[in-house]
Amino acid sequence: MRIKILADVGEGITLPINYNHLLTGVIYRFLAESNPEYADFLHNEGYGDEQRRFKLFTFSQLMAERRRVTGDRIRFGSTLTWSVSSPVETFLSHFADTLLTEGRLTLGGHQLQIRDVTIPRIPRFQSEMRFRCLSPIVMSTVRERNGERVMHYCLPDDPAFSDLVRQNLIRKHEVIHGRLPSDDAFTLEFDKNYIDRRRGRVTRLIDFKGIKVRGVLCPFSVSGNKALIQIGYECGFGDKNSAGFGMAEV
Repeated sequence: MRIKILADVGEGITLPINYNHLLTGVIYRFLAESNPEYADFLHNEGYGDEQRRFKLFTFSQLMAERRRVTGDRIRFGSTLTWSVSSPVETFLSHFADTLLTEGRLTLGGHQLQIRDVTIPRIPRFQSEMRFRCLSPIVMSTVRERNGERVMHYCLPDDPAFSDLVRQNLIRKHEVIHGRLPSDDAFTLEFDKNYIDRRRGRVTRLIDFKGIKVRGVLCPFSVSGNKALIQIGYECGFGDKNSAGFGMAEV
């Protein structure tokens, strides 16, 4: 499930273009205001085992009809739309509790009044679906380069991209449901026509607390197990979801 928030920016606000960490801060502060123990658990531990842990939430970029990028700053001149998603009821309950109680967002020193909060209708999941990105999809893996193992961010034409996303969704399924999926079929394919029209410029480099993260912003199609597709919709496709990556809508 997800929560969609509309916030008033008044005469407009300016934020650093790399603002993901500000939104992460809002989420953890809201959780801490509602339930400090849960916020601490999610921040320091998360769901899963010693090998792999997940926060099991993601969020969109800030959307606005009027926005302008100048250097390393972005100015929003109209109502902001922000969506937060998770399959975990506890997370959504604590987040919404503070959101509705306070009635405002604090971003980069700006106090933004909440205009509306809605819960969008959950789509009917099919074995084949098309999505558009609300935040970049990141898929990272460790590869060898010059004799050293380094972090590698996959690009849309990487032949391993789809299967890495599939493996990530399977691990999330195991954490959420306590078992592996009975059907682990899943493929993801980016829209090649869109990539051609954009002349291949469909990636975005975001600095998250000093770490450079490269993600893909491109419509895509998925096919396979509906349960895995739903997990991608609710938790985020790919990895680094809790830093604001991998959110998509039908």
